[in-house]
Amino acid sequence: MLIRGISFQKGVFFIGKNHVSCAYNDNGKLIKEWVKPLEASTAFVMAKLVFFSMPLWYKILTAILIILVFLPKLGHAFYPDFIPFYGLPNYFLLYYAFGTHFIFPTQLKKYHGAEHKVFSDRGIKRMARLYQIRKAAITNRFCSTNLVVVYFSLVAVGSLALSFLFPPTQAIMWASYSAVLISSPVNKALKYRGLAWVRSYVLAVSYFLQKKVTTMEPDRHHMITAIRSYRGLANAEFPEALVVKRKQKVEEKKMAIVDVTIIPIGTENASVSEYVADIHRVLEGYGEKIKFQLTPMSTIIEGELPVLFEVIQAIHEVPFKAGINRVATNIRIDDRRDKPSSMEGKVEAVQTKIAAKKQEDDGANKNEEL
Repeated sequence: MLIRGISFQKGVFFIGKNHVSCAYNDNGKLIKEWVKPLEASTAFVMAKLVFFSMPLWYKILTAILIILVFLPKLGHAFYPDFIPFYGLPNYFLLYYAFGTHFIFPTQLKKYHGAEHKVFSDRGIKRMARLYQIRKAAITNRFCSTNLVVVYFSLVAVGSLALSFLFPPTQAIMWASYSAVLISSPVNKALKYRGLAWVRSYVLAVSYFLQKKVTTMEPDRHHMITAIRSYRGLANAEFPEALVVKRKQKVEEKKMAIVDVTIIPIGTENASVSEYVADIHRVLEGYGEKIKFQLTPMSTIIEGELPVLFEVIQAIHEVPFKAGINRVATNIRIDDRRDKPSSMEGKVEAVQTKIAAKKQEDDGANKNEEL
């Protein structure tokens, strides 16, 4: 399922195999949505929407660049003696086309971030999950920023290589034009294992740019716009991705923790390690029904309460089977019903609080030193 996303100043396009979906804001309030067939007329609608949504300064900058590239050339053609300046090289338009990622307006950056989060989220794209989707990664492994990194990298490497054959200006020119032809194939070839080191470089630079330059954390209405656009395409091409699958309710096991100390009375010597070893062999016989842990003073057992009572009775009998006539067994039960509890969880909770307290004390000591 190949899906491409394109963000613009007012919203987001998602492009599928046969359709284009769009959701965008009208004056920052009303969201408009549509889904159209993937054809030339739709491309024209998209281009018009993108152009007219761009801020004025962006249009002026574009116009200035075009004037600086072409107008001096026309003037020189008609008045070579009065206008010696040929204008900026034509390949500056390529730099501008690829480099627009570095000058995205604020709203475009936020829609770009929302588009990425929708792609990064692995769950069903729906409004009820907006909070979870908003927490997804803002980087996208297949973002067009990858192509930008590849193009300018090829220009740099190509200019250096061609400088041995041509003057610097010509080397840069040929590298700039050549990079346009090969940047897309190179970008697609990065999926092959032999180019893993190149892919690592491209993704590292691309992720940095995505985090720092081409995206911003989206607001709520940016996220809503991106989700609606995605759902529009999904309804047209893959509606099964929007179906909420009901999970069968699994019976929840109520686990308890027992601290058991079994004391055989009337042993021939002070050591009871042999009895403890026999007790643990009995515990091992219960397999995956329980978890247990030996401590210097007792044994801790975790399992369902009915199973634990059965286990306690079985290990209480161990010293009797070894010939002891009197056994004292101490039992402490921790049975928590408000949330799941485990031996590891109880220890981890205490260790986390100890670490937090230590960090707090270290910070206080540093402040006192200052």
